[in-house]
Amino acid sequence: MLKICKYLYFLCRIGHSTFSRHPSVKWAQRSDNLFITVQLPDAQDVKLKLEPEGKFFFSATSGADKIPYEIELELFDKIIVEDSKTSIGSRSIHYIVKK
Repeated sequence: MLKICKYLYFLCRIGHSTFSRHPSVKWAQRSDNLFITVQLPDAQDVKLKLEPEGKFFFSATSGADKIPYEIELELFDKIIVEDSKTSIGSRSIHYIVKK
């Protein structure tokens, strides 16, 4: 029984380290811009993918354990990828997405 418990604990630890979490996300919009703020302190390896048809994908790691975080948003309408901007701070990442 003890061997089974250790094995299950090992599998849970592996599963915990491979699955990503969702960061806290806030958004606001105007007629010409969409403002997205991802609240993730000490974000590392930040990756952003914007698609013109209206998709937003974010991934990063955070903390000493490099816990993975990711989120994918399907936006209401098309966006202008070339005119969109990113600002990475110590506690959050800000995106201005041009509509």
